[in-house]
Amino acid sequence: MGSRQAKTRNKKGVIYSKETKEIVDCLFCRIVHGESPANQLWYADDQCAVFIPRGPVARLHLLVVPLEHIQNISTLTEEHRSLLEHMKKVAIEQLRVHSQYIGSKKSPLMPLAPPPSHYAFNRGNLPVLFPATESYNDEETPMDASFDLCFHRPPYNSIDHLHLHAIQKPFRSVWSHFMFAENFRWHASLSSVLLNLPSTKAKL
Repeated sequence: MGSRQAKTRNKKGVIYSKETKEIVDCLFCRIVHGESPANQLWYADDQCAVFIPRGPVARLHLLVVPLEHIQNISTLTEEHRSLLEHMKKVAIEQLRVHSQYIGSKKSPLMPLAPPPSHYAFNRGNLPVLFPATESYNDEETPMDASFDLCFHRPPYNSIDHLHLHAIQKPFRSVWSHFMFAENFRWHASLSSVLLNLPSTKAKL
């Protein structure tokens, strides 16, 4: 254990090799590939996965995380546009269906909650939990006024693996509202990130 710690460094949920700077282990990489029993996936496809954070901040709070390890929004380029658009579609679809059943006083969202099995919803490539003739698959995904899709700008991001916060308001506390306040420097809306994606050449 001591030998490994001497050769690696841990930063925001990611373990890096001190010599090569390469990733040795990543918490979110393990989660999105189904390797973390504590973090059960609600949805997964060949581009991203969805699960509940350990500390939900709002009535409904999902994390939409790419399978590809992307450090944070500062490392995004125009090449990631299609991925971000896909994450947006998944986020809105998941918020729309789950907001009908979860978030009330009778049915609050719990930290690290397992996927619900009492109603049908689109789980992507994952097994369907609710026996239904047709799996829920919404092709019309307009944005609801209570939804917030955003990132935290570095250095305010908690994990060094890109993750989109898919939130349905209201927030659970004043502190939670402050953490995701739109007019502060740590908040980056998905729309603003898409609007300001740099070209690949600009990153070179």
